[in-house]
Amino acid sequence: MPMRFEFRSEKFVQAIAYLAQACPGITKMKACKMLFFADKEHLCRFGRPIIGDQYYRLPHGPIPTRGLDMLRGRGAPADQALLEKYVAIVGDVIHLRRAADRQVFSKSDLKVLAGTCKEYGTMAPARLRALSHNEPAWLKADENGPMDYALFFGEDGGDQNMRELVEEAQESRDALRPFRA
Repeated sequence: MPMRFEFRSEKFVQAIAYLAQACPGITKMKACKMLFFADKEHLCRFGRPIIGDQYYRLPHGPIPTRGLDMLRGRGAPADQALLEKYVAIVGDVIHLRRAADRQVFSKSDLKVLAGTCKEYGTMAPARLRALSHNEPAWLKADENGPMDYALFFGEDGGDQNMRELVEEAQESRDALRPFRA
């Protein structure tokens, strides 16, 4: 059964604002790659991604589908209004309007976002694209298709204990899905 998580548009907006503040002049492509690496690390270390979006394999690397829709101005009106409150997008460049509201993040979210900025923040988008093309989740996905979160743990499964915990949690989320409002 595939791992799925709930996309949190508010966390996505705040993560974009965080990246725009930490990496002035960040492009949409670079932000998407950095979020992929942040979500991967957070999932492998803490059992859940930060933003919970479904990543797809596109020619330029992994992209968070609903997040990219928002960056392209195609999100739900309320989500677009929130995004525009925090950032302005001119062409492909994301400009900070207002500092991220860090209260939406856990301590582990902030730690991973800071580490992602430190590790990848000075890299050119083309370098991040190349790195993402070496990821098993991207390599194994169908072209323009969804990526399997299980492969974020690596082809060998990475930390098997964490992967098993995440898979068990997925079973619980699936069982409770009919009872959600």
